Amino acid sequence: MKEVLIIGKGWIGEKLEKQLKNQFKITTTKRNSDAENSISVDFDSAKIISIDSTKYDFIIITIPFGKRNTMEELNFRFDNLIQFIGNYNKNILLLSSTGIYTESNGFISENTFPDAQLNDPYISIENKIKTKFPQASILRLGGIMGNTRYLSKYLDLDRESLDEVANHVHYEDILNVIKTCIDNNITNEIYNVVAPQHPTKEEILEYQINHKIIKTETKKGKTISSQKLMNELNYQFLYENPIYFKD
Repeated sequence: MKEVLIIGKGWIGEKLEKQLKNQFKITTTKRNSDAENSISVDFDSAKIISIDSTKYDFIIITIPFGKRNTMEELNFRFDNLIQFIGNYNKNILLLSSTGIYTESNGFISENTFPDAQLNDPYISIENKIKTKFPQASILRLGGIMGNTRYLSKYLDLDRESLDEVANHVHYEDILNVIKTCIDNNITNEIYNVVAPQHPTKEEILEYQINHKIIKTETKKGKTISSQKLMNELNYQFLYENPIYFKD
């Protein structure tokens, strides 16, 4: 049985463990844990020890690196993570974000922009991991929805800019894409993971709040494409339209 290490047992990491535990032997990390199959480690702490990572067939990094932290804090966090893993030479999967892409109109693929035009802190951390672990693959996730997360929980119809298209993804698709990457031994790839349909925020809210299907006359903003993922991995999304993510 393959052994998988999930670094970060947060909202996605916990669900991922449940998804994979019947097929793989799972170990997780958490800031504080007394579970038998979990390692207590705080990557924001000054005291980090290396582990014997060679026994793991796949490592999945789910700890966040968004704009809530400074670059100094994130570099410290991920330098510790790299030290923790050590000289690991097998498959690594890093969960990143489509927040890496600058604001624009039109479709965006993984190759639309050069690195110099991609947003920090995302590109800096991606490159830090890729420099140390060139075999690593990166999943750039859209806005994560599903279960207790749905757009009308955070926005209402009185907000501005509701004609922006949504680049959302259901968490169950994230879990399935990760499993697909493991099953196919994916290395050194970058994939956008975003539902293939892109309604506007207004269209989503009208359905979730008023159960009305509408068509927004004008749409603006970036539309992030997962076509590469669907073509190369023959992946079919379970939830194609964010309008129905609350159902």
